[in-house]
Amino acid sequence: MTKDLDRQSTSAQKDILPQPTIYDIHAFHQSNEKLLLILDRNSGLAPYSHEFHRSYLDPQIISGFVSAMTSFLGFVTGEQQSSWKTVYGLDSVILVETGEWTFGVLAVSRETNEARHLLRRVLSEFEDCFEVLKNSNGIEGSAIRDFDKFARKLFADERVTNRTIIMRRPEWRTLLTNFDLPSTTYTVSKILLSNDKVQTVQEIADFLSLKIDKVIEHVSEAFWKNVVDLKFVPADYDILTLSEGASTYLFHNTNPLRVADESLKVIAQLDGRTQLSHLIKKKNSTQMKTILEDLGGLINRGFIQRISEKLRLALHNECILSALFLKGSRIIGNRNMELLFEKIHEIGQKEFPWINKIILTDQMEAHFIFEGGFSPSDLNEIVSILEFSTRELGNLLATMCGRNVVDRLLDSIRSNCKELWFPYRIHAGIDNKSSESERVQHPGIMPNLFDER
Repeated sequence: MTKDLDRQSTSAQKDILPQPTIYDIHAFHQSNEKLLLILDRNSGLAPYSHEFHRSYLDPQIISGFVSAMTSFLGFVTGEQQSSWKTVYGLDSVILVETGEWTFGVLAVSRETNEARHLLRRVLSEFEDCFEVLKNSNGIEGSAIRDFDKFARKLFADERVTNRTIIMRRPEWRTLLTNFDLPSTTYTVSKILLSNDKVQTVQEIADFLSLKIDKVIEHVSEAFWKNVVDLKFVPADYDILTLSEGASTYLFHNTNPLRVADESLKVIAQLDGRTQLSHLIKKKNSTQMKTILEDLGGLINRGFIQRISEKLRLALHNECILSALFLKGSRIIGNRNMELLFEKIHEIGQKEFPWINKIILTDQMEAHFIFEGGFSPSDLNEIVSILEFSTRELGNLLATMCGRNVVDRLLDSIRSNCKELWFPYRIHAGIDNKSSESERVQHPGIMPNLFDER
């Protein structure tokens, strides 16, 4: 059923290509996400909801629709659907994830893997936090406020950097009462009163002589309280890819999104593997400003997405395995490394079928073939097989050139790969073994490219 809806949606999109424009994207900074709901499967009530911006979506109507649709899909297919979506209108999609006793619902403009990944994380955290209260009549108090902070962290805090562009909403003054602390109200007012035009977080921090992390914290909260709109301009270390169906718009010969030529050149290179800094490093400041603004607008509208932390972790582990093969070949030769590669496949074949997607190139670099979408459980298994392969290769190499040599190699390799794939954790002092919920961005590593002075 979902596939049929997708095909109909794609067909409809092709017919309306001239309508969406980059002017529309730049004219306002509303995020791709519209509404987040956690629904109790038994009562149908929503113990938690958050509106990302004022919309016509009524949480209670959405709740009733999801409950009815879930029952219908269960009747048609004969089983409970763990994940589904429905497309309505030209720019609205409802994503649904099924938990043990709740539904996670996220209304978006366009479906992205990133949005689906964040929804799963929120749903999992909610069920873990409130398991003991699942049969209660309601959930409120400090526990739900703490959960709201977690949701804000995922959808706002981790996406705001010094490049983020801020635009206060017309009714911002009346919404200042939404803040819990007078000090927060005062600081946000100070920030927004200095913002007489569209400005970046960095520009505001410089103008008010405030620490960048303090501005980021308050801007994130203001976004969560619906006081401001934000354009999520990507960071240097972000790894971007196109969302499903975005190529139809982005590379149409009429350029319906009116993306700048320089931006299209960069967008064409987004492969879900390469950090943005490598794609724009040769651009001058004027080109970079245009490119980053275009990317921010496309991210906000769901045409471009960041890869998930789980996929980044898989790439990090691929980096370690590949570097160990390369360095090992310089010690024992290419042919011996090929034999070790075959041995590892033989050892792991039965327990880890994913090992068949690991290839060894003529240059002695190991690559995992990442094609199509992967579920969180898939990515967990991919990380496990890459870690297994590294461990086995280390053990085999140790029998040939000594454990001390291999340990020194791995220490150097892990340090280099950590710097490559998790630079924000390096600068923020977070170890790469930290949980996903500990991710902290380090905005200071990025130059401000929007200052026109």
